[in-house]
Amino acid sequence: MTDHSIIPLKEIEMSRKDLPLPLLFIMMFAATPLLSACHTMAGAGEDISKTGKAIEKSAEKHTP
Repeated sequence: MTDHSIIPLKEIEMSRKDLPLPLLFIMMFAATPLLSACHTMAGAGEDISKTGKAIEKSAEKHTP
């Protein structure tokens, strides 16, 4: 039984293609807003939740 998942190191090195440097920079800069948006949306969700809780407490406090 032979294992076809093992590829000799020489073949991997020969088939590897590097991305051009300008393309790599473009991809990095394009990904930055997408990655930072996750934290922004999580923060916005927390702020909205806190605002809702404050409104709820105020309504309970002022209900006759």
